Amino acid sequence: MTASTLSLALLTAAQTPTRTAWRIFSRPAKLAWNPFSWLIHAPERRKSRWLVVMLLVLYGLIAFMIPKGDTLSLSPAQAASINHRYGLLSFELANFMDKWIHRVYTAMPWTDTDTEDRERDLARYLEIVPLIRDAQFRVTEESSRAVVVQADLLEKQRTLDDLLDERDALRDSVEEYLESAISAELVDLDLNVFGDFIWPPVDFRIDNPPSVLVISPRDRIERTETVLIAPDIPVDEMERIERELLERQDVSAVILRTGGLASYPNVIPSNRDLLPLLEVAAHEWIHAYLIFYPLGRSFFSSGSMVEINETLANLVGDEIGGDVWASLTGNDPPVRQPPAPINPEDEPLEPEPAPDRFDFFRFMRETRVHTDELLEAGDIEGAESWMEARRIELQENGFLIRKINQAFFAFNGSYGDSPSSVSPTARQMWELRQQEEDAAGLLKALRGISSYSEFESLLEERGITAGR
Repeated sequence: MTASTLSLALLTAAQTPTRTAWRIFSRPAKLAWNPFSWLIHAPERRKSRWLVVMLLVLYGLIAFMIPKGDTLSLSPAQAASINHRYGLLSFELANFMDKWIHRVYTAMPWTDTDTEDRERDLARYLEIVPLIRDAQFRVTEESSRAVVVQADLLEKQRTLDDLLDERDALRDSVEEYLESAISAELVDLDLNVFGDFIWPPVDFRIDNPPSVLVISPRDRIERTETVLIAPDIPVDEMERIERELLERQDVSAVILRTGGLASYPNVIPSNRDLLPLLEVAAHEWIHAYLIFYPLGRSFFSSGSMVEINETLANLVGDEIGGDVWASLTGNDPPVRQPPAPINPEDEPLEPEPAPDRFDFFRFMRETRVHTDELLEAGDIEGAESWMEARRIELQENGFLIRKINQAFFAFNGSYGDSPSSVSPTARQMWELRQQEEDAAGLLKALRGISSYSEFESLLEERGITAGR
């Protein structure tokens, strides 16, 4: 070996660790840079532009769903419920891709799935739903006995688990079939962007929606905070959180089950029959639709805007869901009734209920009206005693509500057509609907408003009595 060769060998050996280190540390840098570089240059390639747009839209949706603000600064309600918070982002990430992967898979030519298969899956799904409700009741009943026989409990739990497994196996097919049916109705209502394209696409997941922790002051009925809670929270933990907030913060708190969630995909309760399932699916899609208009973007600007959004989604969602149900079953659409008057003493409900029939709607409206009167008089303890007495009376008539307080009415009163509401919004919106050709007309008439004063101006233009 010559001196020059030896020198070259030694130099190469000395450089080897440096080169190795460069290879190791440069690869992550390249991996990080390549996608960034692609995003910069991809729009220059016409075929890649659509993909860039879709990635940006997806990023915007995820950014919109991530809670804003300092995550280390928790409110008392968030701190009290920290161990039972609902993982919205994890739900989105887990279900968004799953659904679209399944949708792409079923669209492939080698996948032998047609409309008849989906209709058959839907029929079986609807058979399973009441069986699951019955099995859940039997598990609860067995586990509540004074002496629990573990073998019997395990057998009932196994029956429930088998039904849940079968339901979940059908879920993707049923969701796609119903999403297509709702989309077709939206196209007929001229709510499409172009052709058969709906924005945002109808996309929901049949699952257990989260519960919600609602906060209200004790001296008035007003929703001041809402926290999403995991749906499987036990009752004793609900009671602990509510009691802690009452004792430490002097606020009214209640944890309630929800009927759905306007995420993406939207969450639809898994224990619903076909008609309410379609109504909730349409309701939640309307919230997603309105996000792209002033009305939806103003949702959290005031309690009045929450009420307008929710009442509109109820009214239009029920009508769209009913029409889709009629097209799928061959039945006539459900007959919709106008909202009941606010004050049952001034304007009797029509028709009058049968003397031997308990009128839940009237009962709850009377409860809310008298609660407001007591709170306005400054009698907080009297109002709370009244609500608890009425809850017990409801229980005696077969209506089981765990807790009725200011927070309960603050949440349920957000829906103008609810018996817990004392707002004229539902009746005003019903009158607006009568002036439109279809439900889409009402949606389009209201989607551009961004404040309650604009809503009042629209009512005045249409000759409808405004005011709270």
